[in-house]
Amino acid sequence: MDTSNIQQNTGKANDEIDIFEFCARMWGAFKNFLSSTLNFFVTIIIFLIRKSLWIVSFTLAGFLIGYLLYSTSVPVFSSWMEGNTGDLDNRIVIDHINRLNQVTGNNKLLAEYLNIKVEQAEQISSIGAFYGIDINRDKVPDFIDFNNSYNPRDTGQVRLPSFIYIKVTVFDETILPALRNGLIQYIDDSPYIQEFYNISRRQKLQTIAEIQTEIEKIDSLQRSQFRKMPDNLQTLLLNNQSVQQLFHNEVLWLHSTKQNLELSLLISDEIITVVHDFMPLSEEVAPITRYVMIYGFVMGFLSIFAALIWQYRKKIWKLIIEG
Repeated sequence: MDTSNIQQNTGKANDEIDIFEFCARMWGAFKNFLSSTLNFFVTIIIFLIRKSLWIVSFTLAGFLIGYLLYSTSVPVFSSWMEGNTGDLDNRIVIDHINRLNQVTGNNKLLAEYLNIKVEQAEQISSIGAFYGIDINRDKVPDFIDFNNSYNPRDTGQVRLPSFIYIKVTVFDETILPALRNGLIQYIDDSPYIQEFYNISRRQKLQTIAEIQTEIEKIDSLQRSQFRKMPDNLQTLLLNNQSVQQLFHNEVLWLHSTKQNLELSLLISDEIITVVHDFMPLSEEVAPITRYVMIYGFVMGFLSIFAALIWQYRKKIWKLIIEG
């Protein structure tokens, strides 16, 4: 008899037994895990059912506390305004406005900065300026970065260079018009911003004058060259539309550039142009639902914690004494 074959067969049989045994143990461990998990959830459900009176009572108390706190608190409203700074870098304006938030609470100083009454300054809770974010490269804001979540490493997001968004929270919405005027005046009164704005306008006016000079030079040169041409060639140029378009292409481009600059000067005749003004009754910062839900959730959680302590109070007390 060949002993080597017997040993090989025996080894294979042992390997198969080991694999089956391993699989059986794994399946048993998995069943035990499922059973333990199920028992754990059943225990939690039973505990919650038994302590449902505690949970409901505490949760209702939380709802009541939230309602009472809301009814005794001063409502705060938020609103935002969209502005366009034109060719002026909006980072300068945004940083300048955000400095105001450092003096909110100092009503006298805030009133001086905004040129408003002290009573109106008392109704201001916060002031902040934010960027518009473009995520599809169409130069139109897709969302406003109120949470300051912009990541400069994220190439899919771009801060728009000319739009600013000023968000305020106030206790009295009737002060929004005075606040808007005060913010615009505050920006206009900044010598640093005013200098940048004046430089930008001077550069545009100089560019417009230079473009006009170039247009006149090209027009004069074209007329001079046209008169020197033979009559038959002049007739050919006048009757050939494609030649005319080629002949005046540069002049038309200069005219278009000049008109865009003139339109920019006409629209942005102020440092900041209001695109969308503050809207009253826009949003309540802390509505009644937030008060009720937060305090109801907190009290519900405390009820579970209190029920656990009450159920295991003897063991807890024993541990404290022995400790």
